Amino acid sequence: MQRRGIISKLYFYIHFIIIVPLFLFSCSKRAEFKYENNTAYIRAKDVGIDSVRVVDWKVGKYGKDTLSRGFRLSFDLPVLEDDDLKTLYKNRGANGWLIRLRRKTGIRNENLGYFAVEVISPKPGSESIYRYSSSKKGSVGVYYAASSVSTRLDQLPCPAFDHRLVIEEADVESSNVGELLWVSSSSESSNVSAKVHLISYSPITVNGGMELKGDYYIDIALYNTSSKERMTSFLQISNFIAVKKEEEVSVKGCSNYIVPNKGDARGNKKFKFGR
Repeated sequence: MQRRGIISKLYFYIHFIIIVPLFLFSCSKRAEFKYENNTAYIRAKDVGIDSVRVVDWKVGKYGKDTLSRGFRLSFDLPVLEDDDLKTLYKNRGANGWLIRLRRKTGIRNENLGYFAVEVISPKPGSESIYRYSSSKKGSVGVYYAASSVSTRLDQLPCPAFDHRLVIEEADVESSNVGELLWVSSSSESSNVSAKVHLISYSPITVNGGMELKGDYYIDIALYNTSSKERMTSFLQISNFIAVKKEEEVSVKGCSNYIVPNKGDARGNKKFKFGR
């Protein structure tokens, strides 16, 4: 009898372990979609920036000193059913999301870059079979100029432009914008003249300049990656990144460092670290 009771409990726990993940998966939040009168409507909740990570930079002699390259933020993307994506693409031409990264410092509001995530595309040689992206998140890095201008500068033992900053405080700040509604109609389309970087498998970073202090926001719109058309207005998603404090530190032995000229492979080898 006792053995039967133990078996019954084990069956219950195994059944529970199997059922719970399926339940959680089936309840994953998806955007509501409607298409009528040649207009597409996408309604989504809980889409926002959810994390920030400061990226360290080991510099100086033997990489013993630590500065900040910058930071990387991640954010949610609206998720649609495959059938909804097909309807959206066939009727409105939208096959992805256009992402705009903005920084606010005081009264200044500047665009740092535009990025795109493709969510549906026809398979090569077919007009009726489609490939779908399961992307639910996006990620963008904002780096100091010394680390983002070129690979050559990024590999220097002593950072260029006298970069000696460490990000001491960077947080996700709450700014719930509520429910988002994207509306795509023929009157909403507009060409995007700015350069748009496609987010795929390689990490995307932008040049944030000499200082990164400020508040960072993400705006999202529907997009056609082929015609480079924005298919809806931009909507700001929830939350923002606040870089509140940068600290200047010294890098031992780098006070007399001169950045070698481009093509001078021996420049770094000639340099001797000071004490």
